[in-house]
Amino acid sequence: MDNKVLISVKTLQYIDGQPEEIELITEGRYYKEGDHFFAEYEESEISGMEGTKTTVKIEDDSLIITRRGTTNSSLVFKKGLNHKSLYSTPYGALEVVIKPRKVLIDVNEAGGNVKLEYRMEASGFESIENALELNIKRIN
Repeated sequence: MDNKVLISVKTLQYIDGQPEEIELITEGRYYKEGDHFFAEYEESEISGMEGTKTTVKIEDDSLIITRRGTTNSSLVFKKGLNHKSLYSTPYGALEVVIKPRKVLIDVNEAGGNVKLEYRMEASGFESIENALELNIKRIN
């Protein structure tokens, strides 16, 4: 299974109590390797990470988002597991802690949905409440 798909990534962040929503809709690849599903896509100007390739590894109860390019990171989302990671951008690097509250995964060979709610913390910054919805649909 190696399919072209339409990937929608909707993120909602609360910065200083104000909601900021971004939605990226792009073509990508979706495939299964072993027991895991993978979605890959190129970031765009709208996400602020143009020049970055994002790979999403989807497991039964967790998700790993890896970015390589102008932005580099590997973020793990598993309910009840706080994950520390280095988040590197053209403006510098930050150590962040991801604290997931909700990790809902419903995917199969045809695509599916992932919903995340989490807090992102970085030393010296206010924590940020986030929600992410990932939708994967096969292109015929």
